Amino acid sequence: MNVVVRVGDTVRRPPLPEPVRELLRWYERAGFDGAPRYLGVDEQGRDVLSYVEGEPAFAPVPSSDEVVAAIGRLLRRAHDAQDGFGAAPPGLVVAHFDLFWTNVVFRDGLPAALIDWELARPAPRTLEVALAATYWAGVRIDEQLREWGIPLERRGERLRLLCDAYGLDAAARSSLLEELIAFRRARIASGAFRGTTPVEVIRANLRWTEEHAPELDTFLA
Repeated sequence: MNVVVRVGDTVRRPPLPEPVRELLRWYERAGFDGAPRYLGVDEQGRDVLSYVEGEPAFAPVPSSDEVVAAIGRLLRRAHDAQDGFGAAPPGLVVAHFDLFWTNVVFRDGLPAALIDWELARPAPRTLEVALAATYWAGVRIDEQLREWGIPLERRGERLRLLCDAYGLDAAARSSLLEELIAFRRARIASGAFRGTTPVEVIRANLRWTEEHAPELDTFLA
């Protein structure tokens, strides 16, 4: 939704929230290579970030089991690299909050980095994994998955694979779908919609999750 342009080996974009700038600086100091570097502000007042080499996940999205597992590992690395950052309350991480397919950059056929961090904010790890599952494990309506080339089969298995790769324990898994449903209900109640997704689609995704949660939960037990 923002005007973002590439200039050489940098990206210029509208200013990020200061906590997000600090997170990207922290990632550089921590040696986490799965996010762009924050390089400052240009003469037009735009934030300058390093350009992340690779291919965003345009349709048809790579969607093998290997890709799903790699998403889980990448998220775990992103969260663990925040150790000592101190920007989130105890028990939370600074979650990306926008793991839409094109915000994941691939190299050599696997997820390598996350871009577009403007929505990042504190949240439980479990919710971030659940939000990843809405794109990468197919926890959403069939129509959107068909549009992006995500398989409709084996959703429960793919969800379990994502949780395994991230390393979620039994307690976190038991609340994952409950947290996702609560998040979607709160989003609808607040009217906090972003981008071009119609409200009707957001409501449809909530209904789909509510309907299929009992079946999906059997793969997380």
